[in-house]
Amino acid sequence: MAPSSPLSNLWNTQRPKIAAVVLLILVIAALFVVFNTDLFYVYNLNIGGIKYLTPDEIQKNSGIMQYNIFFINAHDVERALTKLPEVKSVRVSTAIPNKVSVDIVERKPEITWLRGNETFWVDADGISFRARTNLTDLAVVRDLDQTPIKLGQGVKAHTLAAFWAFRAAYPDGPRSFEWSTSRGLQYTDEHGWKIYLGDADEMAGKVAKLRVLLAQLVAQNAKIKFIDLGKGDPFYQ
Repeated sequence: MAPSSPLSNLWNTQRPKIAAVVLLILVIAALFVVFNTDLFYVYNLNIGGIKYLTPDEIQKNSGIMQYNIFFINAHDVERALTKLPEVKSVRVSTAIPNKVSVDIVERKPEITWLRGNETFWVDADGISFRARTNLTDLAVVRDLDQTPIKLGQGVKAHTLAAFWAFRAAYPDGPRSFEWSTSRGLQYTDEHGWKIYLGDADEMAGKVAKLRVLLAQLVAQNAKIKFIDLGKGDPFYQ
């Protein structure tokens, strides 16, 4: 066997060091690409499911714009976005190099809630959020007590209970109501009569009595100011 040359011996002894240096250079190059180019930074979100929220609101509240994709935690983004009162649920996913997908389920407005000159929406869970347009098909409840509203939290549970109970008992009934602690749920009918319904207790029975009484009063061409069913049995004047 021919003796190894000095150059061959040098290569054999230094090869691990050379390989380590090459690997280090590759790692440094990869890190440079990851952290010093726009390729892995998030500048836009792929947003789905929004009807009332805007992309700008989602991007701002996500807290990840211009972040490196490797430092984004999808669960943290979900928690940040669910702080928006309009968001019922959200799912966030990430993908290399810089893709972030946000799928949102917004709260569905069921009631227009009026407090003084302020207008809010309320969903079926009783959660309040900002009204963004005029939805004429929604039922309206005006809070005469003007109870303070905090967006993202529930409005008066007993008010909503009375409203939903009335809606269940009288699906084709009026759509505009008022609420006060003293009178409960109330509305003005097509004759200009004030109807006081009280709270949700025995609402189906109240509605049944009201419909019978209204038919009688209209037939008699009665002139009255109000009908009070707050205690169950109707009283009118």
